Amino acid sequence: MIYNSRNNETYLNPFFEAFFGKDTANVGYLPLKTDIYESEKAYRLDVELPGFEKENINIDYKDGYLTVSVKTVPTKDEEFKLIRRERFSGETSREFYLGDVDENNISATYVDGILSITAMKLQPVEAKPLKIEIK
Repeated sequence: MIYNSRNNETYLNPFFEAFFGKDTANVGYLPLKTDIYESEKAYRLDVELPGFEKENINIDYKDGYLTVSVKTVPTKDEEFKLIRRERFSGETSREFYLGDVDENNISATYVDGILSITAMKLQPVEAKPLKIEIK
């Protein structure tokens, strides 16, 4: 940001405006970019969460929906005044419909900013023919 002493205004440098736009000071939405994979036996979701602490990530499963929630608190610096925030701070979540999965067989790992969630599908029970006796 550049200070214009002639009329006491601050404005963004045109170089930065070209890349970021004029109103990007408060980025409040994090889309939780996700790659979703499927095999015969499971689903895997790789959620991009760089910079988040594992303790601030929550995963819930209910009625076929897997919900990933994250929160972060902005850092404070006593020496410097914040003039532009482009990194996410706050809370957000994203919901994924997986259908019937084995809720006791969902696992997750968090390595290098990627949250990988694996949910095993419910395996269909093979129906055996049932002999009905006629009375």
